[in-house]
Amino acid sequence: MREQGSNQEKANSLMTKTIFVSSLVLIAALGAACGKSQAKDEATAASNSQPVASPTPVDVTTTPAITRNLQRDVEVVGSFAADEEVVVSAQAAGELSQLNVDFGSYVSQGQIIATIDQRDAKLKVEQAEAALKQTLARLGMKEGAAFDSGHNADVRVAKSQLDWAKMDMDRAAKLIENGDIPRSSYDEKLTAYNLAQARHQAALDSVNQQLAVVEQQKAALALAKKAVTDTVVRSPISGAVKEKHVARGAYLPVNGKIVTLVKINPLRLRADIPESSAAAVRTGQTINVTVEAFPNRKFTGRIVRIGPSLDEKTRALTVEAEVANPGNLLRPGMFAKSQLITSANAPAVMVPQRAVVTAAGLSKVFVIENDKAVERIVKTGVTDGDLIEIVEGVKSGEAVATSNLEKLQTGAAVSGGKF
Repeated sequence: MREQGSNQEKANSLMTKTIFVSSLVLIAALGAACGKSQAKDEATAASNSQPVASPTPVDVTTTPAITRNLQRDVEVVGSFAADEEVVVSAQAAGELSQLNVDFGSYVSQGQIIATIDQRDAKLKVEQAEAALKQTLARLGMKEGAAFDSGHNADVRVAKSQLDWAKMDMDRAAKLIENGDIPRSSYDEKLTAYNLAQARHQAALDSVNQQLAVVEQQKAALALAKKAVTDTVVRSPISGAVKEKHVARGAYLPVNGKIVTLVKINPLRLRADIPESSAAAVRTGQTINVTVEAFPNRKFTGRIVRIGPSLDEKTRALTVEAEVANPGNLLRPGMFAKSQLITSANAPAVMVPQRAVVTAAGLSKVFVIENDKAVERIVKTGVTDGDLIEIVEGVKSGEAVATSNLEKLQTGAAVSGGKF
């Protein structure tokens, strides 16, 4: 029993020592941790008490945005058409005795194109002249001379009879007043006078009627002479023969087609203007034209007609321009690329092209304000040498960075590059 009690005491003593040692180890660990935390806090406080170094400014060059007058234009396409197209027809019926042109021939206005047989027309002229001379002879007229109806023979005879009847009537009136003749004699003289007066008026009316016939015959003679003139067919315009409808020897009725002419100088260019540029189009504006047949040559025209409305399908405004065609080089039907100049001197804000950064479909520049960079998204326009137009985003006179753009961002400090 003593031995068991002694062992129990030894075990209790050993456990007590173990708990004591563990407590000491725990206290030591807590002390070390507190020391490290205190040291870290002291280090943090020390670092916060020191001043932070500012970032280094980016060295850039700058240039001001400038305003420059530029030519504004619109690129359009179209095709050429003849300025005029005329079908030349016969004005007089007959055999086509002569045809002086063929397909593709160039003619001038007034040039003789064809001649129709003139024999029938000349015979009708002779017939009209003979009829007119016969009527003039009946009246006692000379062609081209002034005519007095009182000089006509029939009128002179009727006038003499009228004068004689008036003298008899006047004598009878005096005699009847004195009672020298009966009333019946006076009545006979009065009746004779009235008949003579009617004959004289009839003679005058006959002469006037024949004078009207003369005028009618003169008109018929003029028509006959015109028919002779119409047998000579002249070109109404200057142009080229597009189509020949008949050959020499064919019989032509009145209005029978001979040739079709087209006027090709100037040519008519019809083009469609986009809706966005329709408001800038005016008559008289210059248009520069190029064609594939002459790639190194530029042709110039001007807008002469503007359509009243836009096409509902294409939303385009149709315009027509007259384009000079020196040497008849251009042809109707040719496809043309055109540059319509809407303004010769339009103000535009310009910056160097190197100041513009393009990425992901967006263009931007860096404007320098108070020695700091400010990023601006811009809309660009046309280029002019080393300059590019800024439609939106930059005002004239603002400074833009032109170097070290890859190092810039909004708010970045910059140095140097003053202008």
